[in-house]
Amino acid sequence: MFKKPILNYGLTTALSCSRSFAANFSNTMNNKLLLIFLLSGWMGFAQKATVTGTIYDNESPGATLPFANITIKGTTIGVTTDENGSYTLKLDAGTHQLEYSFVGYETVEQTVQVVAGETLTINQTLGAGSYTIQDVVVQQQANREKESALLIEQKNAVEIRQSIGAQEMSRKGASDAQSAVTKVTGVSKQQGEKNVFVRGLGDRYNQTTMNGLPLPSEDPEYKNISLEFFTSDIIKSIGVNKTFLPNLYGDVGGASIDIVSKELTGNQGVEIGLSSGINSRTAGQKNFLLMDGANWFGSVPNKGSGINNLNSYSFENSLKPNRQSLQINSGLNASYGRKFSIGESSLSAFVVGQISNGYNFMEGTIRQTTSVGSIFQDQAFERYTYNVSQTLMGNFKYRFGQNSISLNSLYIHDNNQSIGDYFGMNDPQETDDKEFLRRQQQNNNNLLVNQLIADLKLDDQLDLNIGAAFNRVTGDEPDRRSNKYLYRDDKYYPSVNSAGENERYFSELVENDIASNIVVSFHLDKDRVKKSRIDLGYNGRFTTRDFEAMIFNHRFSTLFEIDPNNPDAIFNQQSIDDGLFQLQTGRGNASNPRVFDPFTYNAERMVHAGLASITYEFNPALTVVAGVRFEKIDQEISYDTNIASSNLNGKAKINEAYVLPSFSVKYNLNENSIFRAAAAMSYTMPQFKEVAPFKYQDVSFSSQGNPGLIPSDTYNVDLKWEYYPEQDEILAVTGYFKHINNPIARSEIPSGGNTLTYLNVGGQAQVMGAELEVRKNLYKVEIPDTQKVTSLQAGANVSYLYSKQQLEDRLPQFTNGEDQLQGASPWLVNADVTFRKSNEKYGNTSSLVVNYFSDRIYSVGTRGFENVVEKGIPTLDFVSITKLGNHFEVSIKAKNLLDPSFRLTRESAGNSGEDVTLLTYKRGVDFSIGMTYKF
Repeated sequence: MFKKPILNYGLTTALSCSRSFAANFSNTMNNKLLLIFLLSGWMGFAQKATVTGTIYDNESPGATLPFANITIKGTTIGVTTDENGSYTLKLDAGTHQLEYSFVGYETVEQTVQVVAGETLTINQTLGAGSYTIQDVVVQQQANREKESALLIEQKNAVEIRQSIGAQEMSRKGASDAQSAVTKVTGVSKQQGEKNVFVRGLGDRYNQTTMNGLPLPSEDPEYKNISLEFFTSDIIKSIGVNKTFLPNLYGDVGGASIDIVSKELTGNQGVEIGLSSGINSRTAGQKNFLLMDGANWFGSVPNKGSGINNLNSYSFENSLKPNRQSLQINSGLNASYGRKFSIGESSLSAFVVGQISNGYNFMEGTIRQTTSVGSIFQDQAFERYTYNVSQTLMGNFKYRFGQNSISLNSLYIHDNNQSIGDYFGMNDPQETDDKEFLRRQQQNNNNLLVNQLIADLKLDDQLDLNIGAAFNRVTGDEPDRRSNKYLYRDDKYYPSVNSAGENERYFSELVENDIASNIVVSFHLDKDRVKKSRIDLGYNGRFTTRDFEAMIFNHRFSTLFEIDPNNPDAIFNQQSIDDGLFQLQTGRGNASNPRVFDPFTYNAERMVHAGLASITYEFNPALTVVAGVRFEKIDQEISYDTNIASSNLNGKAKINEAYVLPSFSVKYNLNENSIFRAAAAMSYTMPQFKEVAPFKYQDVSFSSQGNPGLIPSDTYNVDLKWEYYPEQDEILAVTGYFKHINNPIARSEIPSGGNTLTYLNVGGQAQVMGAELEVRKNLYKVEIPDTQKVTSLQAGANVSYLYSKQQLEDRLPQFTNGEDQLQGASPWLVNADVTFRKSNEKYGNTSSLVVNYFSDRIYSVGTRGFENVVEKGIPTLDFVSITKLGNHFEVSIKAKNLLDPSFRLTRESAGNSGEDVTLLTYKRGVDFSIGMTYKF
């Protein structure tokens, strides 16, 4: 604590002494002079000078430093900056030596001369300077990424904002961006879906950016890139914006998720980590199946089929899986950073890399029904999955004054291999025959991100932010193998129903994405004490996608016995020569001159946007932001697929122009209580795959795009009250409402293969809800001037959501006239309890983390089919992280401890009164241990 002069006490004492002197010696001139001298002396002391200003962070230009220290050198007299980085210090008239300091930063000294009764404004910038790794990496990084720092940013922000940082991710066992954002209020993950739902709105309603610049998707089924790719090694924090301002792209209705990548926080450092683990349902498998042609590193030497003659069977890979008996998950990560001084400027380099792999085994049941609820598919399945990923990220940042130029490069390779065995009834004719299906699939994804970002302070009032990105994604599915066998009289036979029931599938996706941001900010207050400013800017984005798929089918005309564990004995060149089967492509046999033309779709999208906003601080309590965004979108898709051709049906085109207003207000009821409100318009574009009519076949479902989709319009309103009892505590209540015109939903079309497609369901949809967030220290003892802390903290967020959409489109013949939104859980709950104990050499943080979501629609029922519903389940995780000394750290995790059953059910139809379980399985419990050493 800093000591401040107690002016009132000093002045009272002086006046008391003066009255005493006057009473006893009032008849002498000398004593009168003494009285005048004493009074004038104490009044001079009471008349202080004022020094005020703001402390800025040179490591993050434009950002301020809350809780920085300003002291008179050689004394304990001083103040601490508030959450805005601002300070006010009272000084005696005269000359003083001030020290400006912040943990992990260089201390700056400045000599000031002040006059009584006057105010002097001094803004100061602090940087990391030349501190050692012990001074910077441990202390400063913790400050910039810890929960309390993000709460201060949330409290200080004008807009409604939520973030989760590296410290909270570590405490809750979140190993990647996906598991991290599901800890945020109103965010959930649907099994079977790659990406998250925000306030009941799925992938197509959200957007993902990195350092404020957009990211493409690696998967043709999704708009957003899988958040699982972004491991905790490369994440500084993740921001989740559920309200919309002009600086965000307008194609968003749920949330904008921004991943802030890590950068060097000190002068130099090296860190190495190792981890290992097992899954409770996987570790004991003695014959774990792995695909031929795939390897431990996930590299794919042969992506194409190599087939250009249907009379030649020369596929590179065997249909027979490989087997192994040891499934140990492992991981290795390392990072290195160094800062170089260049005169008064600096250049920092930070590089991080990781490789990790994991095995998973699941067994369960899969079913399908007719529209009246009769079961025609009832199969047990076993699924073997192996995933391996590699990440390499580099951040290079040049700082000069309060300006910076950054180059961010990121490469991610993710390879997922799976084998699924399905056995049982699959016969709408209800015979006694059974079926055995083996599906072997490999998804190989590569992402390359390059970003150049400049933050420039041109003068006291003018800032310029420039960003440019080039991203490239390749997503390949090389040699997917599906083999279906008829089981009759204890023997197996190749299926003769359709050539497509024995298939080899090859697909490639290449997407290039170029984006640019330019924003000029003019601060109305030269000293930048107030937040008032005007922003003008431009955003541009150009995206191309080229997708092609080659399908090879096997036409068997007669039944003959086969060993499903040795399929290569039949699927070979000799069988073609003997006429046992005929090799075809998705376009048919050799009589079709286009037989080797792949199925394709090619997409282009151009977005131009202009933005303008004004932020005005009427007084310290009231700040308002009003803005508008004009956005022009041109999207065109040409296609030649197994469903349709744009040469015959016309290209799928969308040409729209939007004027998107937004408004938000922040009102400080008092120092710790804030009321916020926001309103904005946004839209939702149909995505490339949702529009392209390419049919993708899964085990019990298929999906295809709909060229007739049109964009949705969304109107958003949010009200929020926040209360901050202490620095690391919060109580927040939010209410929101969304109105959507022409909502898009995934719907089921009863047909061969139970096809899912995407439809503007007609009419309107409404979403409204309430969110509660609480974070409270139940017990905390912190000894000043030491690192000894003991605390017990609890946190929870609860979200209730009501959604309704009108189902008016006559083409799909919806079963119900209105229903909930697909993926919208009425209830979401996240809760955690964390115990911390630490001192100079030891520290432990242990957490129990709970998550629950209630039942939600997986697909909307049509033509007599009832909805498919994902049943709600709870999850429970335990995470313990122990610090030993200044360099060594050990983490222990046990995730999914309750191991609940995941279930998809079809709601009851007719008079049956019982829901039918379509899919059920358990994931098992994941145990892992990790060790990190910091040099």
